[in-house]
This record gives sequence, structure tokens and C-alpha cells, in this order.
Amino acid sequence: MTIEQARRQHERRSGRPVVHARQRAADERGAALVVAILIAALMTAVASALITTSTIETLIGAAHKASQETSDAAEAAAERAIRALSALPDWSLVLTPPPANLLAPFDDGNSAPVAPDGRRLDLSRLASTRQSASNTFYGPAVFGADSPQWRLYGHAPLGRLIPPGLAAQKAYLLVWVADDGGDGDGDPAIDANGQVMLYAEAFGQGGAHRAIEIGLGRSGPGVVRLLAWKQTR
Repeated sequence: MTIEQARRQHERRSGRPVVHARQRAADERGAALVVAILIAALMTAVASALITTSTIETLIGAAHKASQETSDAAEAAAERAIRALSALPDWSLVLTPPPANLLAPFDDGNSAPVAPDGRRLDLSRLASTRQSASNTFYGPAVFGADSPQWRLYGHAPLGRLIPPGLAAQKAYLLVWVADDGGDGDGDPAIDANGQVMLYAEAFGQGGAHRAIEIGLGRSGPGVVRLLAWKQTR
């Protein structure tokens, strides 16, 4: 009896075809290929997810760093402005309507400054924004004729405010000053009680923008005290 005859006899008795070794090997190779393809697809998906997660974490870290550095820059602008204001005998000098108002020593005189991210800063629009925001809290409905009128005291890159030779992150700074509105003299261009408001803002890298608002009071010649300090954005 030949092998083929034996195979057919076995199939008749069992009712199941006999699978040759070659056919089994081919089936096993096919199954292994499918498994390999599935594993490769899974590994690709996992790798893509890891890359995406890593990229997002990097961007979040960079944004947080830029935000913190910009906040620090706004504080540096405020401190430098306070130092300059403390040397003035009369704060009315900076409250006079422009162009007669006194500017800060660090002002760069640039009428069209550019932020670190390439945005050109519109000083007129920024002045309107500052005044509008102020009117919401300290406007005529609250202080009447004494409603604070904000004057741009100075603006410059952060590097202009620090000692030469020191490295500084990229940031552009603006400082505004206004009468406090509580002196009751009816004139926001005159400081009658030795108190003013200061608003310092910084534009940093990646579109970061931070600002702080400060209340200042004069305690004596060359001595200034903080009456209020809050971060507005």
C-alpha cells in the first residue's frame, strides 16, 4: 500500500483529512507573520504615543518657564520704576498729560517696540486697554473726577534695566503710573496725598504676558512704602 493509499484509507475511517507536514508549516508561518504584523503595529502605536506625550510635556515645560521668567521680568520693571519714583520730590511730574509728563530713566524712546516673539507692540492700544481695565474698578462711578488716568512712565527691553554684562531672558517691559484717586483734589494729574498706582507689564517669549499692579505711598524724602501688590495676569 502506498502512502497516498494509506492517507485516503485513514481519511475514510476518521472522516478528517490528513494534513501534510508542509501544509502545517506553511500555516504556522502565515500565523506567525500575522502576529508579527500585529506586534509591529502595536509597537508603532506605543512609540507614537510616547513621542506625542514627550512633545507635549516639553511644550508645557517651556511655556511654564517662559511664564515664570516673564513674571520675574514684570517684577524687575516694577522694582526699577519704584526706585526711580522714590528719587522724585513730586510725583505730579509723572502724572502730567503727555508729552509733558516725566519719563523713567530707563525708557528707550522706541515708538514701535517689538516683543520677543516678534509682535509689534501698539502703545496707543495698550494705553487704551490699561485705561479701560482701570475704569472698571476705579472709574468715574467710583472716584468721579479723581478717576485715575494712566501715563506711560517708561518702556524698554529687560536688558536695559540690569547691570551691563549680566545675561537676561528676552522680555519687553512697560510701566504705567496713575494718581491713586483717593486724594479728593479732583485732578488726576496732581498727587496731593503722596500716593500713586503703578502698573508693570512684561511681554516674554512664546507670547507670555504678565503684569502686576502696585499701590505706593511716600513715607518721607526718598522713602517709598508698598500699599498694595497684586498680579493681574
